[in-house]
Amino acid sequence: MIGRDPGDSLRGARVLVTGAAGGIGQQTCVVLARSGAHVIAADLDPSSVGDAADQRIALDVTDDAGVEREVVALGDLDGLVLSHGVTSLGPAIETPMSAVDRVLAVNLRGAIAVTQAALPGLLARRGRIAVLSSVSGFAPLVHRTAYSASKHGIHGYFDSLRAEVSGAGVSVTIVAPSFVATGIEQRAAHRAAGRGGDWSTTGEVLSPEEVAEALVEGMRRRRDLVLPSRTARAAYALSRVAPGVYARTMRNRVLGSG
Repeated sequence: MIGRDPGDSLRGARVLVTGAAGGIGQQTCVVLARSGAHVIAADLDPSSVGDAADQRIALDVTDDAGVEREVVALGDLDGLVLSHGVTSLGPAIETPMSAVDRVLAVNLRGAIAVTQAALPGLLARRGRIAVLSSVSGFAPLVHRTAYSASKHGIHGYFDSLRAEVSGAGVSVTIVAPSFVATGIEQRAAHRAAGRGGDWSTTGEVLSPEEVAEALVEGMRRRRDLVLPSRTARAAYALSRVAPGVYARTMRNRVLGSG
């Protein structure tokens, strides 16, 4: 049975990937397929999923009934990758509650809904869960307050879930990259007026392929936390040792003032 040995491969594992039509999710499907996994790709529009998937399903993570129906119909899974997401860009004071609701519904509540539906099968198979978070899941990020709130929630839920299910053989891996070239800014639930271009703030910008490779390796090794870049590792360390310094440095880079 897949998942009994912490060092085993993903060959033959049935893995569901959300957000599979682009970015990190699409590349994760490629890496999983190369690892010999049976990939089930889920997205709002599964026709956009690449050739790496063995199976495609339409899935709206904000539709509780649809999530329950589609995920349960798949049967027991060996792995679950939650890589869907949306952002909101701009000062908190300019961010409408409709955008906050959308970001939380997709990023946090949607991840929880899919997990809850898949969990009985994952427990039966001693499976693996990998969820895409961000540096903003453990540290502040100016002009992305709703996004950061959703990612902080990811850490709260999935760290707590790990404490519940690790004794049953299910691993929970949180992947927290810094900035990744996914184009998520172009699909933002809200974008502040008067600013265009690149919203990245600091450090190297990773490719989706790099994050997907780190995600699958962390999932395979059943790691608790994956920080797939020097920027992410530095942010993690500094935000814990000197949170005030981290916040001030990040704020200065974004706002250009102290």
